[in-house]
Amino acid sequence: MDIPIKMKKVQRTGTLILSMIFILIIILYKNYSNGRCTEPKSKNYNSKYCINEMDRFDWYSMKNQNSSIPATEVSTLYAYKFEHEITITLSSWKFIGYRVHCRYVDKDGAEIGRPYETFSYPEFVVNCPKRDGTYEIGLSVEEFGSFKPLPIIYRVLKKPLFELSMCVAPLYGDEPKWLMFIEMIEHYKLQGVEHFYNYIHEISDYDSKVIDYYAGLGIVENHYLLEKGLRTDRHRHINEVVDCNIWSRGHSKWTIFADLDERLVMTDYPGTILNYIREVDDEKIGSLKFRQQWILKTELMPQEYEGKDQLLQWMAAHRWHNSTGIARPGHTTKCIVDSTKVFIMSIHLVIEFFPGNGYYEKELKPEEGLVRHYRDQSLGEWGEKWLKTVMEFGPLRNTDYPRKYIGNLTENVVNTAAIVYGNLII
Repeated sequence: MDIPIKMKKVQRTGTLILSMIFILIIILYKNYSNGRCTEPKSKNYNSKYCINEMDRFDWYSMKNQNSSIPATEVSTLYAYKFEHEITITLSSWKFIGYRVHCRYVDKDGAEIGRPYETFSYPEFVVNCPKRDGTYEIGLSVEEFGSFKPLPIIYRVLKKPLFELSMCVAPLYGDEPKWLMFIEMIEHYKLQGVEHFYNYIHEISDYDSKVIDYYAGLGIVENHYLLEKGLRTDRHRHINEVVDCNIWSRGHSKWTIFADLDERLVMTDYPGTILNYIREVDDEKIGSLKFRQQWILKTELMPQEYEGKDQLLQWMAAHRWHNSTGIARPGHTTKCIVDSTKVFIMSIHLVIEFFPGNGYYEKELKPEEGLVRHYRDQSLGEWGEKWLKTVMEFGPLRNTDYPRKYIGNLTENVVNTAAIVYGNLII
């Protein structure tokens, strides 16, 4: 039986309305799910890929306020491969929100696919989606411009290799470092540190011998910040902090950020730093902050090793005791962090945690732990610039390195110095 023309028109109209409703549903869904982690840009999807229920690259873009400034040049440091992305660190100063291109290279040196346009965020950092077969990676300003391929440091790990490590601030300047470096390493080993991420800008051949010794033992790994030009000491320090937060991420459960002349110590707490962090049972704690106490160092360290008697006189733990009061809460603190929780790290505190889990910093009371900072008064004119400020924290007083560790520390420093430099004494 033929369908009346009027009924056919009704059917066509109904079909059109249903089609329009279907299209509207799709549009509404896309608007709702825009930026949500429904179809991640990387096929290497896992639970860590999303940030705050968003595709991580959409989240970066949101944090950067969707800004993308054309870059004129870019200077790269190191590249790290994680489960969810490849992260490249930079030395370009104030480089944030600039547009660059990820360039992927296979083991034969051939480029893989078209360059991927991305941007720097946070400062000193560029993230690139992973691509199968990538052996090296670089960044270019123009889509097909020149770039320097970087070897990739593997960070796709099921669990951390180390329980407690340390990021050492960049080494630079003319003061001899061999003795302070040995004392720093041996102090933190007694506190349970297993691994040291070390940064070098300037170092003498004599000082490098002890660094090479520890590197040969597998205790120390070195990264180099060699760029000259318009770079300040603070700039290199910030570079180190940003890079080491990523270098240690997932590689060490907890990481100390401190300088060559700083000794984090537990005070009334009876155990080591490692003992203390093992008792941290709140998964929301992403950082432990230690307040500073300055031990006034008034002489430069000796140029070369002369023997045991010299070490007993010149080890910082033996030589300097004149100390300031303890800094007020939040002032120039130093941190031990879980870098998987830290998005942006600075010299003295966490700037921003990854969102969605309520991570926070816990500041220790001085009765629990503090930083013994053997701060030289002449270098960088520190005494002239800052002594008046730190004197506001209380009158000078004598303090000592923890008595229960001083014997083992001394023995280990004496033995290491003899191994490395004993045969060089004339």
